[in-house]
Amino acid sequence: MKRTLALASLCLLAVFAAPTAASAATDSSTYGPAGCATLTPVSVTQGESTVFRCDGTFDPGTPVTVTVAGPGCSIPAAKPNTAGATEQAAEQSAVPTSGTFSADAARAFAVTIETSKTASGTCMVTAAQGATTESASFQVSEREFASTGFDGGALPWIGGGLLVVGAGVIGAMAIRRRKTA
Repeated sequence: MKRTLALASLCLLAVFAAPTAASAATDSSTYGPAGCATLTPVSVTQGESTVFRCDGTFDPGTPVTVTVAGPGCSIPAAKPNTAGATEQAAEQSAVPTSGTFSADAARAFAVTIETSKTASGTCMVTAAQGATTESASFQVSEREFASTGFDGGALPWIGGGLLVVGAGVIGAMAIRRRKTA
C-alpha cells in the first residue's frame, strides 16, 4: 500500500512539475534580457511600410544607428532644409539604408521602414548603440492581382469540351436528317 501511494504521488508530481519546468526553460527572462526589437506588422506587401520599435534598451539622447538590409527596404529620408534644387533631387533619389535616431526619456524609439513597390524578400532591421545591438526581420511579399472570385481551374476546359461534343451531336443529327429526307 505504501509503495502504491508513493508511486501515485510521484506520478502526480511529474504531471505538475514537467509543464512547469518546460515553461521555465522557454521563458526568455530566465536566460537574460529579452530583445526589445519589434516590428508591426511582421509581413507587408510591396510598397507598404512597417514600424520598427525598441523600448527600454537604448540610452536617451545618445545616437542609435538604425540600418536596413534587404531588397527595396529603406528608412525615410529627412526633409531637406534649404538645399539647392539639384541637391534636393539627388537627396530624394537616394534610398537611405541607415539613419541616426535617439531614444526618448523612456528609452524607447520607433522608426518607419518603407519598402519598394517592385522588390520582395526578407528585410533585416538592426539598431545599434555602442555595444548594444537589437535586430528583427520582416517579410515583403509580392502584390497580387485583384481577385475576381474565379480561379480558372478545369471549368473552362469542361465547358469547352461540352461545346465540342454538343456541336458534334448537332452536326451528326443534321447529316442523318439530310440522308433520310
